[in-house]
Amino acid sequence: MTAKEMINKIIEEMPESVYTGTEEEREIKLALYVYVQLGKMKSVDEKIYWAKGNTIYNMIKEAKKDSKDLERLAKKRKLICISMANLYKKVLNILGITCEVRRGEPPDEHLDNIITLKSGRKIFADLQLDLYNIKTKKRLECFKAIGKDNFLNEYDLTHYLMNVGYIFDYEDYRENKIASIKNRVTSLLTKDALATILGSSEVYKEIEGLDVSEAYIYYRKILSEVLDSKKFNNIYEFPCYILDKNKEPNYFTFCIFADTGNYKTLMPYLYSSRYGRMLACDLKTLDQLQKRGLCLGASKFSRGRRKINNYIEQAKQGKKLREKMDLEK
Repeated sequence: MTAKEMINKIIEEMPESVYTGTEEEREIKLALYVYVQLGKMKSVDEKIYWAKGNTIYNMIKEAKKDSKDLERLAKKRKLICISMANLYKKVLNILGITCEVRRGEPPDEHLDNIITLKSGRKIFADLQLDLYNIKTKKRLECFKAIGKDNFLNEYDLTHYLMNVGYIFDYEDYRENKIASIKNRVTSLLTKDALATILGSSEVYKEIEGLDVSEAYIYYRKILSEVLDSKKFNNIYEFPCYILDKNKEPNYFTFCIFADTGNYKTLMPYLYSSRYGRMLACDLKTLDQLQKRGLCLGASKFSRGRRKINNYIEQAKQGKKLREKMDLEK
């Protein structure tokens, strides 16, 4: 998509309700609408979370170069905070809203945005951190008023989100749809609670095609919200990748499992962007995938990787023992 096509798409699909209300209300709704639309169009490059050393350095260097050219930003689907914050700024500036990019305290390279309304009031926005919320229709966490004058409270933000077509009503937030799951898993064992959560349509419905970067954060957040701390601390998640032709990791899935302490009862789950959900994958299949080139964990020091591989080895030894006992019979 070219920059012109992107801008035209945003303008042409903008709801009439964005143009209603006071001047400040129109500014807020326009900024919010663009925020949501860019969030639907773009994804965070997962390598910024899991890659090491030179890879991250090169990504930051490239993002800074991209940020000087709206055309480059528009054409790329996967961005990082630097390029995403600059994209949001440039689009809002074109549409007549004052928006600047802000950097955290050095050596932090993270960038976010500050929107200045014509009234002088300001809004903080961090599109990268809100991306998983936007793609799963959760409440936004990083679009909020700055200062003591809370002119953008939760009620007002929800009202504006309804105006821009993000949700139909308050009940349309994903959090409201998964609230009932918490009661269903309270008395269950951790492994059964995990299976119930990952198998609930309230969790995975309508997020088919969700990129691994947003899905990873989304599922981790859901589990932390639904499970008590003891159960949550017994859940392991780690990215999985294959090496591309340049021997660089291509992170295309991640694994989640509940540590049962017994390989016979342990069930890992792998994320499928095609189906938009976590799918069960037993230890035997996971071992076969490793032999075909699937790497578990962002590094060999990953706790989840070490644990799952220990269980895979235990399962192998258990199979050998059973086969030996069968022969002796």
